Amino acid sequence: MLGPTDAEAQAPPEVNSRNDADRLSQSVTDRHGIIASGDGTCLFYRYWPAHEGTSSAPVVVVLHGIGYHSGPYRVIADALNPRGMDVYALDARGHGLSCGRRGYLGSPSEIAKDVSSVVEFARHQQPSAKIYLLGESMGGAYALNYAKDHSHQIAGLILLAPAIAVSPHQLWRLGNLPLLPYLLFARRKLAIDLAGERLEESSRDRTFIASRRTDPLAFKRVGFGYLFDIQHLVRRWRVEIAPAVLAPTLIIQGEKDLIVSQKACQQFVEFQTAKDKQYSRFPGVRHTTLWDPETPKILQFVGDWILKH
Repeated sequence: MLGPTDAEAQAPPEVNSRNDADRLSQSVTDRHGIIASGDGTCLFYRYWPAHEGTSSAPVVVVLHGIGYHSGPYRVIADALNPRGMDVYALDARGHGLSCGRRGYLGSPSEIAKDVSSVVEFARHQQPSAKIYLLGESMGGAYALNYAKDHSHQIAGLILLAPAIAVSPHQLWRLGNLPLLPYLLFARRKLAIDLAGERLEESSRDRTFIASRRTDPLAFKRVGFGYLFDIQHLVRRWRVEIAPAVLAPTLIIQGEKDLIVSQKACQQFVEFQTAKDKQYSRFPGVRHTTLWDPETPKILQFVGDWILKH
């Protein structure tokens, strides 16, 4: 059982108000700001512009992966800014420097409003620009939860190993047996390790792994309830989400992904009614596509796709 001190070490600091977010973000060197979601929850974002002032260049809005935050996603801006694309990245509610109860994602409706808030903010900042939504892993589930009702609001959808179904490798492993009591009796306890063996399975970039383990804004553990919140976003993806997502869609996944089901990602494209859709796999790449030796090629591919759309 995790004690109070252990629990505090496994989750980012609490952010209960805009004042908290302002105070905690004073050391952030990236351009950043705070917006409000539909229910008033304060949401922290980072912004990496390609140009000063407004422009008609493409805008990419980034949604982060499980237990993470917007900061490390500068890797996307570093690749896309030189190609004339502005990049915004959101801290999901309950994550990073956004307000919200730690260990809870919020309802699908709340999450959709959160994503809508940052998309509309980016549109207000760049009214003549096309907006592309990019979700990585858990962020892919967030993006799909939004896009099923708001495809008309975006010019394209980019999903990097989207968390629509767990790989069988994660389900059938002996290491899960000690977690059974948490599944049955304490679903919100921070019991599932994100910084141990699963992280090793997710990436072959040792620098990223070391950074992820020591990042004070990243969750080191989450609970089963947190995972069920993600699952709830996409639980009927075959019949309710895939047919409804009409925006041009690009799904990218590593061939060595042991976290998210490759079969499900490929099937998602097959179930889509949209004509403009693509599923691409990169050899040798694990679940983490953004911190890998092949990342420059992957982001070159993403940039090319955006410019074609």
